[in-house]
Amino acid sequence: MIAEVLHLIPKPVRRVARKLVDETGLFRFRQQLGKATPILVYQMGKVGSSSVYESLLNQYRGVVLHSHGFSESYGDPKTQLLYRWVTQHTRALKIISLTREPIGRNISAFFHNFERDTGVPYADSKFSTEELRSIFLSNYDHDFPLNWFDKTILDNFGIDVFSRPFPSHGFTTYSNANVSVLVMRSEIADREKVTAIKEFLGVREFQLVNTNIGARKDYAATYRAFIENVRLPPEYVEKMCESRYFRHFYDEAAISAARQRWSEDAGEN
Repeated sequence: MIAEVLHLIPKPVRRVARKLVDETGLFRFRQQLGKATPILVYQMGKVGSSSVYESLLNQYRGVVLHSHGFSESYGDPKTQLLYRWVTQHTRALKIISLTREPIGRNISAFFHNFERDTGVPYADSKFSTEELRSIFLSNYDHDFPLNWFDKTILDNFGIDVFSRPFPSHGFTTYSNANVSVLVMRSEIADREKVTAIKEFLGVREFQLVNTNIGARKDYAATYRAFIENVRLPPEYVEKMCESRYFRHFYDEAAISAARQRWSEDAGEN
């Protein structure tokens, strides 16, 4: 309640009020940690995790945290607290992570970080599709999804998701000591995600409620036009299609479809 009216509080006391709100939230967070095994929705951005997070937040009785980082120095105090809870006290943690076809994911992330990667706020931009294509190819970190699981899940928890074949139905679990991880392809049907999450958490009831955040973004129309029209250099498409990441989580049909979908040479084959 206080957080909603902070802007109405005189500036001299606003900082004190904000600190009170933060400390109250952390106190409640600590209390909730003991109710059930906490869930960390932890993944690279733009893989469709918002629906999973929001649905769990409204239905799970324990802590549900959504984060793109996990360390004691990470900017979010709740993430720092959960990190200490898990690492210093060796308490159980359940992680849910998703994958996505890497070229489409990179394009989505490029638009999400539009000003960072183009140098221009979206509202002030007048780029053509070809100009955006050039900026995307030159400025975006295309290897980010390819290395994400090694730099996060393996480095933080000692869990190598590449150590065994990924099942064709699109989800599986891994564990090491006090940490368990559910990895799902974002492209599988919602009913399959529900099945995977219920099995992973050991709950009888769970519903997945979709939150289509992307459709509400100010860049939505430009993004749709871009993905409908853009074609990318074959060497870039091949690099992504031949990556260990793509070949581990997806079958030949999905990889072939990505080649056909994105390569500027596809129409010649």
